[in-house]
Amino acid sequence: MRDYGNMPKIDWRDDKPTLVRIKAQLIREEPVIVLLPEAFEFGFDAGDCGCTRETDMLLGCQPHTLLSALAEVNAMPGLAELGELAKEEGQIIDVDQTGRRLIIHD
Repeated sequence: MRDYGNMPKIDWRDDKPTLVRIKAQLIREEPVIVLLPEAFEFGFDAGDCGCTRETDMLLGCQPHTLLSALAEVNAMPGLAELGELAKEEGQIIDVDQTGRRLIIHD
């Protein structure tokens, strides 16, 4: 299992400054952990998003598909923008539903 301890963490707020900070990490090809709010809904199909289940996490999810689905469920279009950029930058996403985190990395 990958060690996430040294990755920067950003609290998700559905606003432009948060989106810019996360995009900057992706453009620099740096990993980032997005900490999600309590009310965040994880309504997506793991298989459709290319995720592999390992213990309590979903690993290797395709960013565009995953973040587009989450953007729609949570009415947060900024997530879809991040999905496009992460796809372009060759990133993947691990999902920790229990810890309410999205881990974006190469």
